[in-house]
Amino acid sequence: MNEAVEVSATEWEHLHFYGITSYPLSEVGLNQQMAQGLINMVGAGASICTGALIAPKFLINQKGTTPWLAMFALLAARQPALLQDIHKGEAAAFIPNDILESLFIDHNNWPAQLWSQYNIELKGFNVFVLPFLVPKGSAYNLHFEQSMKAPDGSLEVFGANVFDENQPEKLLLELQSILEFINLHRPDIVEQ
Repeated sequence: MNEAVEVSATEWEHLHFYGITSYPLSEVGLNQQMAQGLINMVGAGASICTGALIAPKFLINQKGTTPWLAMFALLAARQPALLQDIHKGEAAAFIPNDILESLFIDHNNWPAQLWSQYNIELKGFNVFVLPFLVPKGSAYNLHFEQSMKAPDGSLEVFGANVFDENQPEKLLLELQSILEFINLHRPDIVEQ
């Protein structure tokens, strides 16, 4: 009889989409089909995803956990066989939005000195991160030729990138850079 091999939390790449919306993040969550559609657009098949849009300031909750680790831990505890199938590239999982939204909604655990170095605000919009995980070694392409915008203009995804837990401030710098670009080159957004 084959024993299941435990999958480690270190065997995953922490990826994310980032963008803005004119609505409160709690009102916008993507459904499973929409979230998986975004992941398919970057060429990742096997994944753990959610449709919960997380504000950057809440990416590290009061326990020091990130959404990526929370999604992994949830599957490891509740559906270890599914976690193994995803790790082997044979499945995908969707974590319901309300689970993550309740964990990452109102506590800023970034060091105050670090957080104050970055401007992650855009007047009239809420900046978001949409986290997902893929097994290490997975093929994907995070390059976007252009942003993707909802037909009504209420939400725009600018790109995707890797989240480095050892240097989380890289995400803040990335977001600040895209917002600076918007302020300089996207009058359609800034003038709303």
